[in-house]
Amino acid sequence: MIINKISKLKIETILASITSFSLLAIAISLIPLAQWAKSQNDCIERTFRTDGTNNAGIPSKVWSCNGGGD
Repeated sequence: MIINKISKLKIETILASITSFSLLAIAISLIPLAQWAKSQNDCIERTFRTDGTNNAGIPSKVWSCNGGGD
């Protein structure tokens, strides 16, 4: 009976460790995506099309920020 409790505790500890490590790995892997999204948002906010007026639509700005513009 004591052996079963110890084994169960070890298994739960191992599973908790794996879960924690997995969540940490996922969070770290999302950092580059967050940085890219921030740079895209900054570019879209700064993009103007004519005479310094912010009259371009979102699709035009996204196109320009992704290399489609001059």
